[in-house]
Amino acid sequence: MKINRTLVIATAGAALTVLGSGQAAMAATVTASSGHAGSSGSACSPSALVYVQSRVDLAVAHRELTITQLTATLAQRGRVSDPHRAALQALFTSDASGLQAVNATVHADTTCKQAVTDGRAVVSGFRVYMLLSPQAHLVMASDTGTFAAGRLAAAEPKLQAGIDAITDLTKRAQAQAAFNDLVAQTTTATDDFAGVADTVLALKPADMPAGQTALAAEHAKVTSGRAALAAALSDAKTIGSLLV
Repeated sequence: MKINRTLVIATAGAALTVLGSGQAAMAATVTASSGHAGSSGSACSPSALVYVQSRVDLAVAHRELTITQLTATLAQRGRVSDPHRAALQALFTSDASGLQAVNATVHADTTCKQAVTDGRAVVSGFRVYMLLSPQAHLVMASDTGTFAAGRLAAAEPKLQAGIDAITDLTKRAQAQAAFNDLVAQTTTATDDFAGVADTVLALKPADMPAGQTALAAEHAKVTSGRAALAAALSDAKTIGSLLV
C-alpha cells in the first residue's frame, strides 16, 4: 500500500490551524474610572459630572471595541463548535447591550457620587478584559485544537497501513517509532483540549477575580495541547518522508 508524503502532511496539517492561531494572552485587569467630584462626593459642578460621564463613555467605548474585535475573530475561526459559537455570540451581544445600558444610566445621573457608583458596573458587571476576552480565545483555541487532534486521530489507520507496507526494515522501524509518538501526542492533545470551552464558558463576571485561577488552569491545558499537536505534526512529517 502506497501513501505519498503529500497526503500524510496534508492530513496532519490541520494541526497548523491551532498552532498558527493568534496567541491570546490573558488580559490585564483594568481599574474603574475615578470620580472627579467635589469634597462632598454627593453633589458636584456640571463640569465635574460631565467629566465623570465622559470617563464612563470612554471605558464603554474601549470595551465595545474589544467585543467587536472578538466578534470578528470568532467569525474567522471555522472550527469552533456550533454550541460554543452560539454561546460566545450571546455573550458578546449581552455584554454590548449591557454596557450601553450602564452608560445610559450614568448619563441620567445628576450627581457625581451616583455616576461613579453606577459607572463601576462597566468593570464589575461585565469583566470584558478579565473574563470575556480570555473566555473567547480559550474557547476558539480549544475547539480548533480538538478538531485538529481529531483529524490526526482519523488518519492513524491509514498511516499505520502505509508503515506496514514499507519494505525497508530500517525505514519501517523509524516510521513506526514516529507513529507511536504521534498516537501518544494526539491522545495528549485531545485530553488537554477536552472540557476547556465548557469550563471557561461557565464562569461569570461575579466569579472574578477569583475565577482567574480557573482561567489560568485552562490556559495551561491549551498550551500543553498545542505543544502536543506540534509534536504530532512533526511525527507526521517524519512518517511522510519515509513513505516516499
